[in-house]
Amino acid sequence: MKNKTILILLFLLGNSLFGFAQKVNLSNFFIIPNGKQILLYWTIDSGPTCNGITVWHSTDSVNYVEIGNIGGICGSSSSAIPYNFTDKNPTLNQTNFYKIRLGYSQFSEVKTVQINYTEPGKLIIKPNPSSENVVIEFNNEAANHYQLTVTNSSGNTVYTKENISESKIELNTTGWSVGTYYITLTESGGKIFKEKLIIIK
Repeated sequence: MKNKTILILLFLLGNSLFGFAQKVNLSNFFIIPNGKQILLYWTIDSGPTCNGITVWHSTDSVNYVEIGNIGGICGSSSSAIPYNFTDKNPTLNQTNFYKIRLGYSQFSEVKTVQINYTEPGKLIIKPNPSSENVVIEFNNEAANHYQLTVTNSSGNTVYTKENISESKIELNTTGWSVGTYYITLTESGGKIFKEKLIIIK
């Protein structure tokens, strides 16, 4: 009985080591932003995944954290098997790094993506201060229409633009004088958003 138990353990150990040694062939690994989430897709063409598949995330490409775990399937795949995972909490307005871990040590290539998102009711002006051109970004998921007005510190209007339906506005401020300007974005329904812009030379 003892010898039989040892043989079974050796058999299981051998299968485990064999599965561990086999390389898993991964293909079609890609990522897609979807609103404030990130969808990951990949395919296992061949090889065992007895030890499971884990998804790893980083914001600096150095320090990774496991954010997902998919249970393993023993035995080499005889046909391509697709997988997917959704990161529901990526870091917004910053580069996200992803890689797939197959088993204990085999990693995929690293994929990167950035989701630019502006909170509703907030204006982002880049760069600020500025010496040339600036970009104004705001959340316009509802595709509303806005009017942009720029005034200087004396209250004089230096720029206006109407019927804005996009979520990004580019301004050429090369000829503007040094000083403080006030950006006002007025929505057709009456909502008003304001932000300050500093022009330097």
